Amino acid sequence: MLLKELTEVYEKVRARSSKLEKITLVSELLRKTPSETLPLVCYMLRGKIFPDYSAQELRLGWSSIWDAIRAVTHVSEEDLRIAYNKFGDLGSAVELIFEQNPKISVSLVTEPLTVEECYNALLKIATLRGKESLRRKKTILMGLLNTSSPDEAKFIVKTITGEMRYGFKQGLLEEAIAEAFSVDVAVLRKAYMVRSDIGEVARIAKEQPETLKELSIVLGRPLRPMLAETADTLEEGFKRFDKALFEYKYDGARLSIHKNDDVVSIFTREAEEVSTSLPEIVEDIQKIPHSFIVDCEIIPFEHSPKAFQELIKRLRRKHRVEEFARKIPVKLYVFDLIYLDGTALIDTPLLKRRELLATAIQQPTERIEIAKCILTKSSAEARIMFQEALDLGFEGLMIKNPRSLYTPGKRGIEWLKLKPEAETLDLVVIAVEYGHGKRANLLSDYTFATRDRDGNLAPIAKAFGGLKDAEIEEMTEYFKGIAREQRGRTFIVEQKVVVELKFDEIQKSSLYAVGYALRFPRIKRIRWDLSVDEIDSIETVEKIYGRQKRSS
Repeated sequence: MLLKELTEVYEKVRARSSKLEKITLVSELLRKTPSETLPLVCYMLRGKIFPDYSAQELRLGWSSIWDAIRAVTHVSEEDLRIAYNKFGDLGSAVELIFEQNPKISVSLVTEPLTVEECYNALLKIATLRGKESLRRKKTILMGLLNTSSPDEAKFIVKTITGEMRYGFKQGLLEEAIAEAFSVDVAVLRKAYMVRSDIGEVARIAKEQPETLKELSIVLGRPLRPMLAETADTLEEGFKRFDKALFEYKYDGARLSIHKNDDVVSIFTREAEEVSTSLPEIVEDIQKIPHSFIVDCEIIPFEHSPKAFQELIKRLRRKHRVEEFARKIPVKLYVFDLIYLDGTALIDTPLLKRRELLATAIQQPTERIEIAKCILTKSSAEARIMFQEALDLGFEGLMIKNPRSLYTPGKRGIEWLKLKPEAETLDLVVIAVEYGHGKRANLLSDYTFATRDRDGNLAPIAKAFGGLKDAEIEEMTEYFKGIAREQRGRTFIVEQKVVVELKFDEIQKSSLYAVGYALRFPRIKRIRWDLSVDEIDSIETVEKIYGRQKRSS
């Protein structure tokens, strides 16, 4: 299949505002895509080359992409910067340069680029390691650009930089697949939830649609975690569920643990395996005589909970693991069971899953406990537990429907989270600038973005308070390493750093295009456990704004 066919649909979808038209355009493309190419097209329509359950990345830095473009186009540093500044993304800048200089891409290969060739080249970029790997990655990218049209070059660069925003969200892709192969969209979404691979599900929908209902969890393949909405008050759970299940809310990192006989795999919410970083947890899990998948939270803990930032020093650690295991003890709180000895439990009500969890993990260890919970109709009883959680150093409470099923990757009202402190938003840093006074040489002032209604990143706040001096120094070096461009004292950075931001209130404002601004924002903590795909959207901002208006 020619890459041109894919990029033409991308451009048409980008130009449409109607969701139905977008879905129709993509469904027509999918219908004519060969089965073996269908997964690749689905991944690339999302601006990715790997399924959700994979933590692999392309790992090609901004400066390397920049250098490859200049090597192919022979434009000056200044000309490329001017093109980039016009659009704010490198893909559109490449397209402009190609269009302005039609002879700069002269290929020895006369055959047009195919989807398969492009995908395999990007896969090679992602998997190259070791000596000379960076040079070889740049060479592969230059080869792709040399055989590309302007549209194709833009598409390739946007895929690598993660800027494939064109108003076609995951839900629309699910609808397009369902329309293309005449399957029930609810069945397709359920299949995707349990497999975490939209490409695999699309191919099954085309070849064996009747088997979609039979798909189940694959032990060892990470699932996307079930997510929760924010509760306004403790009583909200009773209004929704009558009787509610209350759990401590721990201030740690969400993990899923897969145990297949003696093989233990521990995954972060971003699907990165961190088993080697947590040998003591693996050891304890291996002693439990079942195969299972559990949902849990891990916190730094020595007599009492420690600061979340300490945990970052443990997770993803490749070297001096035993030393840091002694320095930073951890504790695991297990709160859900979604697979047990060959049976998937996502369609089993929470209360029953909790009962099965207690039979699977009968004896807590020094490092592993089942999260405390109570099932109650009493506000007074729940309020005592809430205060107890805070006294113990935890974040608050989870409020859950005892009849709730486990819906991977979905955020809904079946699970609620309640915290006592000021409202917070998870936002991504898009720009940093040097501070003033003693911070004049440190990148201490951050600009944060939310997602607008089209799924694009849009600035909503600027803050410089909340981090300690040592953290600012560390982040200064990190941001310089992911800087895309410098404008005076400001750096435009790759959208990788998610921060939990506290604020006093949300105000209507013309300062930002989204129409809102945060009053007195300050940084609570850096959320290394979250990706840019998990930040809060403008819909969440408006929900909080509405709550504030009702209470004022």
